[in-house]
Amino acid sequence: MVDVSNQLVVAILTRAPSAGGKSRLFTAIGRPPDPELLRALLLDTLDAVRAHGTIQVVCYTPATAEAELRAIVPADAGLLPQREGDLGQRMRGVFEDLLRLGARAVLVLGSDVPLVPSATIARANDILSERCEAVVIGPATDGGYYVIGATYVPSPLFDDVTWGGADVFAQTSERAEKHGIPLIMMPPLADVDTVEDLHRAASAGATRTRRWVTTNL
Repeated sequence: MVDVSNQLVVAILTRAPSAGGKSRLFTAIGRPPDPELLRALLLDTLDAVRAHGTIQVVCYTPATAEAELRAIVPADAGLLPQREGDLGQRMRGVFEDLLRLGARAVLVLGSDVPLVPSATIARANDILSERCEAVVIGPATDGGYYVIGATYVPSPLFDDVTWGGADVFAQTSERAEKHGIPLIMMPPLADVDTVEDLHRAASAGATRTRRWVTTNL
């Protein structure tokens, strides 16, 4: 595990590519899940957040996949197994584990946002440095969110949310208001859930994703 002491840590949540994922996308493409594309999205996302010089930790599932992920991700990226549970429980666990290891702040992203601007990471860092009570959050165009960050564990935001639905961001905003947690918005962004999203990522500079699209579509 890398040293995260007093650092802004960008935590990338991912399944091991061999475990599948992105079922809606692959159904639309008309083929079974391809670990090569899942690896490409993960590595392109890591490249995007690396541009700001952050500490990256890949938070993976299943817990038995450490060797697979270690063979994929750069040597200077940390590895951390996700806890069991729904998405909210797993994100809470990532915050708890990294803050316990000494991180100053944690940003949690999925592994399917290869177009996240480095300016977004920089802005989130600046906000969390100045406003330790705030939570930064970036709405996704599908109704969820692609990034959430804080200097503490924002537990109320992970409870009683219907994960996977089109109103995850709305539910999270309601819970933040109910519990008096100030939310600061990052620019909206599309993650890669549809064929259109995939082509957009490929055409906008996600190099590994573009190679997969060029070869397979």
